[in-house]
Amino acid sequence: MSTAAEEAPIERPRLAALQDGVYAIAMTLLVLELKLPAFGETFADAALWSALLGLWPKLLGLLLSFWVLALFWESDARILAAAPQVDAPLLRLALLRLLLVSLLPFSSALIGEHGNHAPAAAVYAAHLMLLALIQVIQHLRVRRGLAAAAAGGRGLQAWATLACSAAALGLAFVAPGYNMFALAPILFLRLLRRFRPCRP
Repeated sequence: MSTAAEEAPIERPRLAALQDGVYAIAMTLLVLELKLPAFGETFADAALWSALLGLWPKLLGLLLSFWVLALFWESDARILAAAPQVDAPLLRLALLRLLLVSLLPFSSALIGEHGNHAPAAAVYAAHLMLLALIQVIQHLRVRRGLAAAAAGGRGLQAWATLACSAAALGLAFVAPGYNMFALAPILFLRLLRRFRPCRP
Protein backbone atom coordinates (compact mmCIF):
# COMPACT_ATOMS: atom_id res chain seq x y z
CA MET A 1 0.00 0.00 0.00
CA SER A 2 1.50 3.34 -1.09
CA THR A 3 1.56 6.30 1.26
CA ALA A 4 1.19 9.99 0.43
CA ALA A 5 4.91 10.49 1.14
CA GLU A 6 5.84 7.85 -1.46
CA GLU A 7 3.65 9.52 -4.09
CA ALA A 8 4.80 13.08 -3.35
CA PRO A 9 6.64 14.78 -6.24
CA ILE A 10 10.44 14.77 -6.15
CA GLU A 11 12.10 18.16 -5.81
CA ARG A 12 13.60 19.36 -9.09
CA PRO A 13 17.08 20.14 -7.65
CA ARG A 14 17.48 16.55 -6.46
CA LEU A 15 16.75 15.07 -9.89
CA ALA A 16 18.82 17.79 -11.59
CA ALA A 17 21.83 16.92 -9.39
CA LEU A 18 21.47 13.22 -10.22
CA GLN A 19 21.20 13.97 -13.94
CA ASP A 20 24.23 16.24 -13.89
CA GLY A 21 26.28 13.62 -12.06
CA VAL A 22 25.38 10.73 -14.36
CA TYR A 23 25.99 12.78 -17.51
CA ALA A 24 29.33 14.06 -16.17
CA ILE A 25 30.53 10.54 -15.37
CA ALA A 26 29.34 9.11 -18.72
CA MET A 27 31.03 11.92 -20.64
CA THR A 28 34.27 11.38 -18.72
CA LEU A 29 34.23 7.59 -19.21
CA LEU A 30 34.14 8.06 -22.99
CA VAL A 31 37.80 9.07 -23.02
CA LEU A 32 38.96 5.88 -21.28
CA GLU A 33 38.76 4.02 -24.59
CA LEU A 34 41.53 6.16 -26.06
CA LYS A 35 44.43 3.90 -25.15
CA LEU A 36 47.72 3.44 -26.97
CA PRO A 37 49.16 -0.06 -27.26
CA ALA A 38 52.05 -0.94 -24.96
CA PHE A 39 55.46 -0.17 -26.45
CA GLY A 40 58.82 -1.63 -25.45
CA GLU A 41 61.54 0.44 -23.87
CA THR A 42 62.71 1.57 -27.29
CA PHE A 43 60.47 2.25 -30.24
CA ALA A 44 60.58 4.37 -33.36
CA ASP A 45 58.67 7.61 -33.81
CA ALA A 46 56.91 6.01 -36.77
CA ALA A 47 55.39 3.37 -34.46
CA LEU A 48 54.01 6.08 -32.18
CA TRP A 49 52.59 8.07 -35.12
CA SER A 50 50.99 4.89 -36.45
CA ALA A 51 49.43 4.13 -33.07
CA LEU A 52 48.11 7.68 -32.73
CA LEU A 53 46.58 7.58 -36.23
CA GLY A 54 45.02 4.22 -35.38
CA LEU A 55 43.00 5.93 -32.65
CA TRP A 56 40.96 8.05 -35.07
CA PRO A 57 37.90 5.73 -35.28
CA LYS A 58 37.66 5.72 -31.48
CA LEU A 59 38.21 9.47 -31.37
CA LEU A 60 35.38 10.04 -33.86
CA GLY A 61 33.10 7.81 -31.78
CA LEU A 62 34.06 9.73 -28.65
CA LEU A 63 33.37 13.12 -30.25
CA LEU A 64 30.01 11.98 -31.63
CA SER A 65 28.94 10.42 -28.32
CA PHE A 66 30.08 13.45 -26.32
CA TRP A 67 28.12 15.82 -28.53
CA VAL A 68 25.00 13.63 -28.45
CA LEU A 69 25.26 13.37 -24.64
CA ALA A 70 25.59 17.16 -24.43
CA LEU A 71 22.41 17.56 -26.48
CA PHE A 72 20.59 14.99 -24.33
CA TRP A 73 21.77 16.69 -21.13
CA GLU A 74 20.52 20.05 -22.37
CA SER A 75 17.19 18.52 -23.35
CA ASP A 76 16.80 16.87 -19.94
CA ALA A 77 17.61 20.15 -18.19
CA ARG A 78 15.00 21.99 -20.29
CA ILE A 79 12.36 19.29 -19.76
CA LEU A 80 12.98 19.38 -16.03
CA ALA A 81 12.72 23.18 -15.95
CA ALA A 82 9.47 23.13 -17.95
CA ALA A 83 7.78 20.28 -16.06
CA PRO A 84 5.04 21.50 -13.71
CA GLN A 85 6.30 18.90 -11.20
CA VAL A 86 8.45 15.76 -11.10
CA ASP A 87 5.72 13.16 -10.66
CA ALA A 88 6.25 9.39 -10.51
CA PRO A 89 5.94 8.72 -14.29
CA LEU A 90 8.34 11.52 -15.20
CA LEU A 91 10.78 10.34 -12.53
CA ARG A 92 10.70 6.76 -13.87
CA LEU A 93 11.32 8.01 -17.40
CA ALA A 94 14.23 10.16 -16.17
CA LEU A 95 15.79 7.22 -14.31
CA LEU A 96 15.40 4.91 -17.32
CA ARG A 97 17.05 7.54 -19.49
CA LEU A 98 19.92 7.89 -17.02
CA LEU A 99 20.40 4.12 -17.08
CA LEU A 100 20.78 4.29 -20.86
CA VAL A 101 23.08 7.30 -20.57
CA SER A 102 25.34 5.37 -18.20
CA LEU A 103 25.61 2.56 -20.79
CA LEU A 104 26.60 4.87 -23.66
CA PRO A 105 30.37 4.59 -23.00
CA PHE A 106 30.05 0.85 -23.70
CA SER A 107 28.20 1.21 -27.01
CA SER A 108 30.50 4.09 -27.95
CA ALA A 109 33.54 1.87 -27.34
CA LEU A 110 31.85 -0.91 -29.33
CA ILE A 111 31.35 1.26 -32.40
CA GLY A 112 34.80 2.82 -32.01
CA GLU A 113 36.39 -0.63 -32.09
CA HIS A 114 34.08 -2.46 -34.53
CA GLY A 115 32.13 0.29 -36.30
CA ASN A 116 32.41 -1.34 -39.72
CA HIS A 117 30.47 -4.41 -38.48
CA ALA A 118 26.67 -4.42 -38.57
CA PRO A 119 26.09 -5.63 -34.97
CA ALA A 120 28.21 -2.83 -33.46
CA ALA A 121 26.65 -0.16 -35.70
CA ALA A 122 23.15 -1.47 -34.95
CA VAL A 123 23.70 -1.61 -31.17
CA TYR A 124 24.96 1.98 -31.09
CA ALA A 125 22.14 3.30 -33.28
CA ALA A 126 19.50 1.34 -31.31
CA HIS A 127 20.95 2.74 -28.08
CA LEU A 128 20.59 6.31 -29.35
CA MET A 129 17.10 5.52 -30.64
CA LEU A 130 15.98 4.32 -27.20
CA LEU A 131 17.41 7.46 -25.59
CA ALA A 132 15.60 9.61 -28.17
CA LEU A 133 12.33 7.70 -27.72
CA ILE A 134 12.34 8.37 -23.98
CA GLN A 135 13.15 12.01 -24.72
CA VAL A 136 10.10 12.25 -27.00
CA ILE A 137 7.84 10.64 -24.37
CA GLN A 138 9.17 13.03 -21.72
CA HIS A 139 8.54 15.97 -24.02
CA LEU A 140 4.97 14.86 -24.74
CA ARG A 141 4.24 14.40 -21.03
CA VAL A 142 5.58 17.84 -20.16
CA ARG A 143 3.86 19.48 -23.14
CA ARG A 144 0.51 18.15 -21.97
CA GLY A 145 0.90 20.15 -18.76
CA LEU A 146 1.90 23.37 -20.53
CA ALA A 147 0.22 25.82 -22.82
CA ALA A 148 1.32 25.37 -26.44
CA ALA A 149 3.08 28.75 -26.36
CA ALA A 150 5.05 27.80 -23.26
CA ALA A 151 6.10 24.46 -24.71
CA GLY A 152 7.31 26.17 -27.88
CA GLY A 153 9.67 24.14 -30.07
CA ARG A 154 11.12 22.06 -27.26
CA GLY A 155 10.30 18.80 -29.05
CA LEU A 156 12.07 19.51 -32.35
CA GLN A 157 15.42 18.18 -31.12
CA ALA A 158 13.73 15.08 -29.65
CA TRP A 159 11.85 14.18 -32.84
CA ALA A 160 14.89 14.90 -35.03
CA THR A 161 17.10 12.69 -32.87
CA LEU A 162 14.56 9.88 -32.97
CA ALA A 163 14.22 10.08 -36.77
CA CYS A 164 17.98 10.27 -37.39
CA SER A 165 18.82 7.42 -35.02
CA ALA A 166 16.08 5.26 -36.59
CA ALA A 167 17.61 5.97 -40.01
CA ALA A 168 21.08 5.09 -38.63
CA LEU A 169 19.69 1.81 -37.27
CA GLY A 170 18.25 0.88 -40.67
CA LEU A 171 21.47 1.80 -42.45
CA ALA A 172 23.55 -0.23 -39.96
CA PHE A 173 22.54 -3.40 -41.82
CA VAL A 174 23.21 -1.91 -45.25
CA ALA A 175 26.26 0.30 -44.76
CA PRO A 176 27.81 -0.24 -41.31
CA GLY A 177 30.50 2.32 -40.61
CA TYR A 178 28.73 4.90 -42.77
CA ASN A 179 25.34 4.67 -41.07
CA MET A 180 26.41 7.23 -38.45
CA PHE A 181 26.26 9.94 -41.12
CA ALA A 182 22.48 9.71 -40.64
CA LEU A 183 23.05 11.47 -37.31
CA ALA A 184 24.58 14.55 -38.98
CA PRO A 185 21.31 16.55 -39.04
CA ILE A 186 21.16 16.36 -35.22
CA LEU A 187 24.56 17.94 -34.93
CA PHE A 188 23.66 20.83 -37.22
CA LEU A 189 20.07 21.34 -36.07
CA ARG A 190 21.08 24.04 -33.62
CA LEU A 191 22.88 25.99 -36.36
CA LEU A 192 19.84 25.75 -38.60
CA ARG A 193 17.57 26.96 -35.80
CA ARG A 194 19.71 30.07 -35.34
CA PHE A 195 19.08 31.10 -38.92
CA ARG A 196 15.36 30.33 -38.79
CA PRO A 197 13.34 33.52 -39.35
CA CYS A 198 11.79 34.92 -36.18
CA ARG A 199 8.01 34.92 -35.94
CA PRO A 200 6.37 38.27 -35.37
